[in-house]
Amino acid sequence: MTQPFATVLAADGKEMLDWQRSTIVDALFFHASRTPDLKVYTLLGDGENETDAVTASQLAAQATALATWLRRMLSPGSRVLLLYESSLDYIRGLLGCLCAGLVPVSGVYPKAFGARDRFVALRDDAEAAAVIGNRSILTEFQKVCPDKIDGPRFLWIPTDKIRPSAKPESVAHPSPEDVALIQYTSGSTRTPRGVLLTHRNIAHNLFRQAEAFGYRQGDCGVNWLPLSHDMGLIGGALMTLATGGRCILLPPEAVAEKPIRWLQAISHYRATLSGGPNFAYGMCVRSIAPEEVASLDLSCWEVAFNGAEYIRAETMQSFTERFASSGFDERAFFACYGLAEATLLVTASERGQGVSFREFSRDGLAHGHAMPPHNILDRRLLAGCGRPPSDIIVRIADADTEAVVPDGDVGEIRIHSPGVATGYVNRPVENSQVFQGRVAGEEGTFLRTGDRGFLLDGILYVTGRQDNRIRLGDSVLDPEDIIACLGGFEDDIRLFSTAVFEESTEDGTTLVLVTELPSGSAGDLTQLGKAIGEKICAHFPASRCRIVFLRASAILKTPSGKIRVGETKKELLQGNIPILGEYTHSPLGSGRVRILKIAEGKM
Repeated sequence: MTQPFATVLAADGKEMLDWQRSTIVDALFFHASRTPDLKVYTLLGDGENETDAVTASQLAAQATALATWLRRMLSPGSRVLLLYESSLDYIRGLLGCLCAGLVPVSGVYPKAFGARDRFVALRDDAEAAAVIGNRSILTEFQKVCPDKIDGPRFLWIPTDKIRPSAKPESVAHPSPEDVALIQYTSGSTRTPRGVLLTHRNIAHNLFRQAEAFGYRQGDCGVNWLPLSHDMGLIGGALMTLATGGRCILLPPEAVAEKPIRWLQAISHYRATLSGGPNFAYGMCVRSIAPEEVASLDLSCWEVAFNGAEYIRAETMQSFTERFASSGFDERAFFACYGLAEATLLVTASERGQGVSFREFSRDGLAHGHAMPPHNILDRRLLAGCGRPPSDIIVRIADADTEAVVPDGDVGEIRIHSPGVATGYVNRPVENSQVFQGRVAGEEGTFLRTGDRGFLLDGILYVTGRQDNRIRLGDSVLDPEDIIACLGGFEDDIRLFSTAVFEESTEDGTTLVLVTELPSGSAGDLTQLGKAIGEKICAHFPASRCRIVFLRASAILKTPSGKIRVGETKKELLQGNIPILGEYTHSPLGSGRVRILKIAEGKM
């Protein structure tokens, strides 16, 4: 690549790419020319041992070779599904598409439950012309996935054997306004949507991420999140490429099987940045034994980001207490808020300052106002998700009037930013509703996130999702808050696999809590159900609460680990999910019990 790079001088006087005039392709070749021997990515294929690695110059050569091959079979602008495990091949495939002038489609993790159905749905929705991946995975999927019903022939292209050529090859030079990526949402609350991201969207968001995270030369990251998910791909892999840093990759299933592998990688490679959803920190606390903690040195970990789901103070406190002896500093915790429709990052806390929690009235928030709690039962702890960067505008609007609500009032979070996507694939009506939102008195369009929250002293607090709200009388409750009040039961139920919804019956509205029991659990479900019901009804204005117990892994989840609440509710009500037991509690009368016989050794 011989074209000159658009650069500016950073605060330290070093040359860096100008995000307003550059793309990911530019970043690839910029770092290949400046730091050719830097080992950008290292893969621990089994979660512990190095099985693949690539330098900046090698990655550029490999992406160029793949681009040359793809150009022979596909027209410029064709959409190409990525079907790789979370490995370096995913990154090679994505960059090969970009260098060929193609549009990669991200969103399928082949080892996830329901991956084949998701693959077919995304292939058809995105109108993809081809899929690229390793031959073994393509063969497995091609056997069971039905062909496209109409349109041009769909191509299955294995990329295992493609090698760089000795002859220099040219690559595409996309403009910042060109579509760079179609990133599918997780699908936790509805059918997955394909988000159309331009090179400008991605470049802007990566630049602001680096700024918000306080990225420094020499920072090393550890990423175990699926590369098919926006947090793993953009926040992990592409962030590394944009900044010229280093990234250690681990397969998600290797960390889920043995969480200490994540922390061992941080310790061994002296990583400064790593993180994940709140459940990941809880997973470490529950599964890593005290004698294993002694083998870790986490003093290098400066940014432990926590995002993508409800941030729990109890989880962070437990993690700090467990790993303080290994050098972990609670000031490393870093809260952030973002979503695929805004590329990723929207707000973030400050590096080295930890995460701040504030107490609010549960009843006040249920009626749309942030205020101090009346008593201990009324107390709800919320994490401050930080402030938006200078050119990202966050407003809290009334969903009906579109007027900006006063500070401390709850409303819909709306965003105006260069990182906001152009829309969803093939959804013109929805695009006008979601991406062309308005805020009274403000110029330009705003992204309607569907998330509820409020601003206080410039800090964003997220309370929950609009479409997950539960109405009990004149109160609007957030499922996350109901689950959060059950912290005292974390040894009895799997809080990270718990869902809450409402059920209308002839007797009125029932609050339903569905939760998984830990493997090997043998407790008295009658007493457990009663205790949980009493706890919920003491904190919330529920006249009836039904607690449903399931086996571990019974609740339906997305590839990124988010609970698919709607589908879980549907399958449960249709009797497609086996129930171990249930208890219905009413504070005005005795609870009704139905505990099913649990087969020995089956749970």
